[in-house]
Amino acid sequence: MLSAQQSDNKIKDLKVPPHSIEAEQSVLGGVMIDNDQWEKVEEILLSTDFYVKNHREIFKAMAELANMAKPMDVITLSEHLEQTGETDIGLSYLGELAQNTPTVANIRAYAEIVREKAIVRQLISASNEIADASFNPQGRGLAELLDLAERKVFAIAESRETSGEGPSKVEDILKSTIERIEQIQKTKGGVTGLSTGFTDLDNMTSGLQKADLVIIAARPSMGKTTFAMNIVENAALASDLPVLVFSLEMPSESIIMRSISSLGRLEQNKIRSGQIQSKEDWDKFNSGVLQLKNHTKLLIDDTAGLSPAEMRSRARRVAREHGGVALIMVDYLQLMQVPGMSDNRTLEVSEISRSLKALAKELEVPVIALSQLNRSLEQRSDRRPVMSDLRESGAIEQDADLILFIYRDEVYHPETERKGIAEIKIGKQRNGPIGSVELSFQGQYSRFDNLAHNDYEAMGEGY
Repeated sequence: MLSAQQSDNKIKDLKVPPHSIEAEQSVLGGVMIDNDQWEKVEEILLSTDFYVKNHREIFKAMAELANMAKPMDVITLSEHLEQTGETDIGLSYLGELAQNTPTVANIRAYAEIVREKAIVRQLISASNEIADASFNPQGRGLAELLDLAERKVFAIAESRETSGEGPSKVEDILKSTIERIEQIQKTKGGVTGLSTGFTDLDNMTSGLQKADLVIIAARPSMGKTTFAMNIVENAALASDLPVLVFSLEMPSESIIMRSISSLGRLEQNKIRSGQIQSKEDWDKFNSGVLQLKNHTKLLIDDTAGLSPAEMRSRARRVAREHGGVALIMVDYLQLMQVPGMSDNRTLEVSEISRSLKALAKELEVPVIALSQLNRSLEQRSDRRPVMSDLRESGAIEQDADLILFIYRDEVYHPETERKGIAEIKIGKQRNGPIGSVELSFQGQYSRFDNLAHNDYEAMGEGY
């Protein structure tokens, strides 16, 4: 038999989850008194936010009546609840809710209280799951447990974030728009976004703009990873904010080797084969290392098979820790996975594309995503890519703000006179012209470079 002290301790251990019955009642009563309050409440709450089961059912019934454009009062709610089998909630209780609500003027504040209590309950539940997993790891290592904990907490934050605060007045939008136009005017037609480091491309695009989804697409061996990493390197050197790379295909060490080669102008094969011997080579190597170490905030995540939700959580965390992100690059789009969608590849790619655009918009940062092209273009005489060559192209083409194709003639014609020349074709630009620019390609250095204009002239009229 328990002693009095043990009994008291047992009672203390029975903790009741945080909730506010009064706030829940005031929200429901307020909507019944004034149906116009529903719009305020629906923006903030879900039915699962209510602690009391009957309150959850009443809120669900309100949502159903609102969707049918029907009134939400004591009588209509009682009738609807009875039709849906919720006979435990009587007419008298609904009447008490309406009668005892202090005022509808504070309904948003009441809803916020309900929401806050619900989030705290979710945190408690997640904490319990994390604790259970830690006590019973079932073969999971520390890294897996930490990842589980992070995912549980970030899932709560992600599920409660909204995409915006609703419509804005045109005068408010005009104010911010005019400020932006004034900033653009100061550039006198120059780069208004993040410079790619390639002059002719910047001239056509004005740089990579905030909230834009940029697709870089090419067939294998054209240099799409090299091109994207060159943009990453240029952005990392120019910005005080971090540049975030999600490499789903290549390990982080391989990426760093390429960047050392690119920034130091040192042949990549010398780095990979251990043939850095001369003082000149070591100077180039050290130059690349020092530029990466001292002048960039480059972050690389080489986790394979990331889902859009996981990528979004990790990007948000970086932005929160560093006060923003200058650029995000994903190599490559088709290697991402969406749980539960593997049976329908077209829908899966559509969701990935949509999520990347949403990420760009949410963090107000350009997101570069590399994409494969269909093999069918190999059958054409002119193998320069076109929009229809994008693999699973419909959603990608729709979501992208800027689509860049890479074509190097020497890949198909080794004896071409255009060796070392890369064509960058702007296949789509939502707010600018389409066309092509040319860059020099130095594969031994993992590098694209600006092409001098006298080199353009030397190519003659044939192009």
